[in-house]
Order: sequence, then structure tokens, then C-alpha cells
Amino acid sequence: MEDEELVFITPADVAARDGITKQAVTKLVRTLVDQHDIPVERDGRGRIVRFSQAHFDHHRERFGSSEKTTAARKSSKPVAGPCLDPASRDEALRQEAWLKVTRAKLQQQEERGALIRSDILLTAVQQCGREIQSAVARLPNHSDDLAMEVSKEGAHGLRVALRKIAFDLNQRVAEQLEGISDNAPVSDPMIEEVET
Repeated sequence: MEDEELVFITPADVAARDGITKQAVTKLVRTLVDQHDIPVERDGRGRIVRFSQAHFDHHRERFGSSEKTTAARKSSKPVAGPCLDPASRDEALRQEAWLKVTRAKLQQQEERGALIRSDILLTAVQQCGREIQSAVARLPNHSDDLAMEVSKEGAHGLRVALRKIAFDLNQRVAEQLEGISDNAPVSDPMIEEVET
């Protein structure tokens, strides 16, 4: 989606449109940037100045509080992003069309499973890593058994014992990861809406 023309909007525009504070919008945008990497423009100090209106609205409706979003939509008028002539009806229609296309593409990517919550994925990867580390950390417990096999059977006995340990280790890791998968939620929880 980098090649498309995105409609950018400021926190002040969203605050005026949705009837909430600019600080609440800024906080929600930071959350969406961290969790969904929505397109933003930053100033020289790294602060978010503008962000993609389509991405913001899509993720807010998907993960935000539906009551707050619906109430804000009913009482708000659409705010067009910056354009050459903001009063131009043609420019407003053009930007509205771009918003619809961008949001439709986001919806399609979500339905295909191409969009993921990076915060939840990171937590899951860390949990899997801890389970694998835990299993590997138990290898020194087999040192006495391996020494016994070397003294009895030599290198061949050591190879056989190592194969058995590797099989048991793989089995343990697979069971632990399957347990994590079984306990994982079917869908992502909502992003907590910022209180105004």
C-alpha cells in the first residue's frame, strides 16, 4: 500500500470530528502505531504530526469501543485531509474515494489474515522462546547418563543416547507449543479506547 496516495489527517481534525480531546487522539494514534504500524508523518523531533485517516478509522472501528465509535460517527461530519483547495467538492469526493479504497483493502487484508497484532505476536514468540529455552536448559541433567553410555558402549552408545535425548526434547517442545496454541484466544481483544 506504499504506492497509493493516502489521505493524512491531524489529531486536531479527528478531535474536532469525533468530539474528543486532541490528547486522547494522540494517545490512541501512538497505540495504533505501536500495534499496527499505521502510516504517519513526523516532525523533526519525532512527534506524530499527521497519520493515515483510513488506517486510523479502520483499526479504531475494528479494535476500539463500538459504542464510542458509533456515537462519534453519528455526531460528526467527515473531515477531508489536506488538499490544494479544501473547499472544492471534487477534492472532497476524490479523497472520500481514496479513503473507501484504502479501507476496503485493509478489510480485505484483515479477512485474509494478512494483518496481525504485532504486540500479541511478540508476546507469543517470547512465550514460545521461553518454553524452548526451558527444555534446552535441561540437557545438562543427562550428563551422567551420557557418561555411562560412553563407558559402556563408546561412541556408538553415545550416538544412540543423544538420539533418544533429542527425540524426547523435540517431543517436549512440541507438546509445550501445542499447549500454548490450544490456550490462545481465537480473536484479538479490543484495544482499550482512550477515556475522554
